Amino acid sequence: MPKYFFDPRQITGDTVTVEGTTAHHLLHVLRMAAGDSVTLCDGAGTDYTATIEATKKVQITFKLTNPQKCLTELPVRIVLYQALPKGDKMELIIQKCVELGVGEIVPVMTTNCIARIKDVEKKAARYQLVAESAAGQSMRGIVPRVSPAIVFENAVAQIDGSGQTLVTHELEQELSLVNALAPTDTINIWVGPEGGFTTQEIVTLKRHGAVAVSLGPRILRAETAAIAAVAIASLKWGAYK
Repeated sequence: MPKYFFDPRQITGDTVTVEGTTAHHLLHVLRMAAGDSVTLCDGAGTDYTATIEATKKVQITFKLTNPQKCLTELPVRIVLYQALPKGDKMELIIQKCVELGVGEIVPVMTTNCIARIKDVEKKAARYQLVAESAAGQSMRGIVPRVSPAIVFENAVAQIDGSGQTLVTHELEQELSLVNALAPTDTINIWVGPEGGFTTQEIVTLKRHGAVAVSLGPRILRAETAAIAAVAIASLKWGAYK
């Protein structure tokens, strides 16, 4: 069974009350009742055994016991800067990259993006729900943040002085991502849209310290490139001890 997340500000003594979609799922889909237990996580790396003490229609009061540090988080923080792909591919990218250990996802609007988001905040809320579901399913200790989509220039401004920045580029033939990875606390991975990054965008990223890397001789779809890049970084820096 996946774990579920709660807001640690809702803890009172050794109990916490969970409402909304989580409570609805546990009560009306899984048919859980008083005395049943699940794993709850505070979203900051601590898991609890949570036993149902009382229920209402969409509200559950749990007793929390056995706090333990979650051991599924990577020792390095991976931030994925993903240019918006077409259709619902962004949700697939979020789901799989959260499963693989990404720490944050920043949707970016670049020159070659076909997709355009009309209601940025509404879409960000939807993306965050996808991230939370994937985090619970994969037993993460945090729920990675998916920020509202931002334009390329604003995204670039975020990476100055922040760990190592690598941009996947189909024209790079010498330096692979796996060989470019260096010890650091943060890895910023940039993945382009279906049409790739423009030459000027690559120049701008390099000016801000990014290094262009290859994911191999084959041309990958945007969603495949994102998942592959995060998987490579995850495997090199902590997926296996």
